[in-house]
Amino acid sequence: MLPFFVQPTGHPELHEGTRRGAGGGRSPRAPARRALAGARGAPGWGSWVALLPALLCGCSLEGLSAEWDASSASTGAAGGGEGDPLAREAERCARDGRFVVETDPSGAEYVVVPEDAGCHGDRVECRMEVGEAGSYQIKVKVAVGPNPSTDNSFLVRVDRQPEAGIVYSFSGAEFHLDRVKDSKADDAEVLVALDPGEHTVSFECREDGARLDWVGLVRIGP
Repeated sequence: MLPFFVQPTGHPELHEGTRRGAGGGRSPRAPARRALAGARGAPGWGSWVALLPALLCGCSLEGLSAEWDASSASTGAAGGGEGDPLAREAERCARDGRFVVETDPSGAEYVVVPEDAGCHGDRVECRMEVGEAGSYQIKVKVAVGPNPSTDNSFLVRVDRQPEAGIVYSFSGAEFHLDRVKDSKADDAEVLVALDPGEHTVSFECREDGARLDWVGLVRIGP
């Protein structure tokens, strides 16, 4: 499936661009915004898209859909829980590489690649069961590490797509809810089109020290 792009005006066009991966160089990017291919390795597994201009402006998502208004990210609660098929505590997801579980002063657990350990393809993979096809947003609970300027980003993928990963940067020394954005596309919020079934949301180390507490999906439209 070809990637789909959204121009700043909201008009789509196709383009064969590439983006920077972990530790790799950066190749030239076209002015069009990349909305990311979201296949699961088989045809029909959806595509990544940048959110519509109303969202690009940083406007409230309230009222966008009943699903979003009822979600924990909308209300500010952590949400999820053991019975929620679309939410996972990061420390209970599969970990590969140097990610470890640590505890903050409140006693809450989170995962992190320790400061000064470096990034070596380390990742956390959270599996979730989608019951209804549609456009989903990735919500997270995150905090920056000891150095706010260099401990504040991950590479994010769904079903291992896009191959290079979405560069998601954030701020805030305290744990807080956020929505995954593409920092290489002017912090455009991203959606992924998913069919029913199991999907994997992964966070790869891009800067050691960045902290991840919780991961979830919210369906915001068809």
